[in-house]
Amino acid sequence: MSLVMKERMEPGELNLLRMLKARGGLKDDSRFWNLEKGYQGEVLFDKWFSCMEGEWIVVNDLLLDHDGSVFQIDSLVIGGDRVYLFEVKNFEGDFYLDDGRWLSISKKEIKNPLLQMQRCEIALRQLLRSLGYQSPIESNLFFINPEFTLFNCLPNLPIVFCSQMNRFSKRLMKQSSSSGKLHAQHSRLAEKLCELHIEKSPYERLPEHKYDELRKGIVCAGCGGMGVRYNYRAVECDMCGHREVLDMALKRSIYECCTLFPEKKITTKIIHDWIRHMVSKRVIQRVLHSNFSLIGHGKSAFYVKEEKGDYTNS
Repeated sequence: MSLVMKERMEPGELNLLRMLKARGGLKDDSRFWNLEKGYQGEVLFDKWFSCMEGEWIVVNDLLLDHDGSVFQIDSLVIGGDRVYLFEVKNFEGDFYLDDGRWLSISKKEIKNPLLQMQRCEIALRQLLRSLGYQSPIESNLFFINPEFTLFNCLPNLPIVFCSQMNRFSKRLMKQSSSSGKLHAQHSRLAEKLCELHIEKSPYERLPEHKYDELRKGIVCAGCGGMGVRYNYRAVECDMCGHREVLDMALKRSIYECCTLFPEKKITTKIIHDWIRHMVSKRVIQRVLHSNFSLIGHGKSAFYVKEEKGDYTNS
């Protein structure tokens, strides 16, 4: 039975890029699609591992720092006798190895994911030792996509392909049954790693964007399109038919504006413009008043969301 100590969340950068993409604010969407595909692969891995028998503590999507070196772990699993480090890739297509280089069939070179995983393992081992843990680490590079092929791959490399996952799970379950039960020290390690997790990645790269250049309106929560219209206390998408309660759609839109433009003071007038005058200012003011705190009076008043004791616009 797996105990998930840290759930996987959608990367903050992906969420921001999705907002910009919906409103036409991405000139180059390659970064968005890379993040989206990677996240989808990690979700597939989580679904696969959730069916794993045995005793496990799972800590997903860790961002850690040891001696100034920041490293990310897709999935860390604590077993009875070792710590498992899983690097998940959702690559698609045909690739091959040539003297340590990773190349596509068109001979485009990509970063060596094995080297990335090895650096991560070294940093993790050093961090665990600094915390007083000597657990051995077993690292594996997972290629979750069945449409991925890697030629010239030696069988002794710590790589698991989609076609090998069932056999790999049997080996893991066998190891779990022979390694004994988890104890309090295992839980303490997981808790400590969760405490050390860095919430905001220093690698986030949000492209420049200007308020006036973004499309205005309400983004559909179903398909991400902008074909949303107001329809009696709800909004409905002309593209996919998704229907959403108006207050929820407005709260989402306000959150988008706050997130993309944290320097802006949120007012009824700004949100009215942000959603392209879809509903009256009176309705917007009601939603703002119910979910945000009003700061100031008169024309200088604006709304903020109180979070963790601090006023923020997110």
